[in-house]
Amino acid sequence: MATLTEADLISIRRSLHRIPELALNEFQTQAYIEEFVQRLACPWLTVKHVEAVPTALLVHLAGTAPRRTLGYRTDIDALPVEEKTGLPFASNHPGVMHACGHDVHMTVAMGILAYFATNQPRDNMVFFFQPAEEAEYGGKRVFDAGAFTGEWHPDEFYGLHDNPALPAGQIATRMGTLFAGTTEIHLTFTGKSGHAAFPQKANDAIVAAAAFVMQVQTIVSRNVDPVRGGVVTLGTFHAGTIGNVIAARRGWMAPFAPFARPILK
Repeated sequence: MATLTEADLISIRRSLHRIPELALNEFQTQAYIEEFVQRLACPWLTVKHVEAVPTALLVHLAGTAPRRTLGYRTDIDALPVEEKTGLPFASNHPGVMHACGHDVHMTVAMGILAYFATNQPRDNMVFFFQPAEEAEYGGKRVFDAGAFTGEWHPDEFYGLHDNPALPAGQIATRMGTLFAGTTEIHLTFTGKSGHAAFPQKANDAIVAAAAFVMQVQTIVSRNVDPVRGGVVTLGTFHAGTIGNVIAARRGWMAPFAPFARPILK
């Protein structure tokens, strides 16, 4: 296979966009990528699977005179979002969509891989097609499984995140941390249920939780250094069973990214 053209890359991206899959269920996506890799028919290429994380895929390219091993990583999972774009290449999987650009990430990685499968690199290269980036900690699972050992151990690891706010062809980076690490916090507020007309006989979990939603934002505004970045996002909020009964329980999940930094243009 020769170096991919722009039309080839567009076709790959649209094909991947049609088959989005959630974390640890990226079997169709992995099969598409592996078929692509096998068609490269490259003699210095080796494929590796990870038994503990079945949808992960690693590809090793042997260099001509290696002094190091360079790693390139792309995420491959999608989000539980219903696509309503009306595009001819819209998601074929109801309730799942590549709404975070992982179809683009994969396409870029496959384009780079195809180039070096045609033009053998000097250094060794390891391509990591990582499942479960949006949830379930796919990268850590693969690392903990011992996948990056021996010739599969990168001395340096690179990755790309698309940003529609930047002009096409422009790359942005910075010294130090660029993207946030996410920690998910799951909380349940427990009160005492009662009739809506007799609040004095109940402890309303919704009122307590609503107050907390507002106060938790002060973690960023009053506890994080202003020259740093931080985000507290409440992703889900569930409470009560009916409108005229005071809720006894309510729970929510917050992805908390304490040291997010903006992209510099």
